[in-house]
Amino acid sequence: MDQPTQPPGGTPPPEGAPRAAAERPQRRTPPPDATGDEATYFAKLREQRTPIVVELLDGTVFRGVIEYYDRDMIKVNRLDGSGPNVFVRKKHVRLVWEDPEKSAT
Repeated sequence: MDQPTQPPGGTPPPEGAPRAAAERPQRRTPPPDATGDEATYFAKLREQRTPIVVELLDGTVFRGVIEYYDRDMIKVNRLDGSGPNVFVRKKHVRLVWEDPEKSAT
């Protein structure tokens, strides 16, 4: 019994042939958590002092310009004395967009 037994339905693979597990395609790497586009967009808004609207998850809306931002927060300076300046945690933000009402003036 020196000869290996033959698998049912075919001949055994030749010596040195890749195994079936090695032939599987490599798993795709997941996409990155951050692309850097958010920081670029916030930097542009801050430098140009573009009026923005920030809507929170609970529906609260703030209007103003971005004075400061980092990985976790945005500081919004209110325009026209419409209220105090606020620090907003990004995890509570639903949307940020340029304010069409203030941009046209």
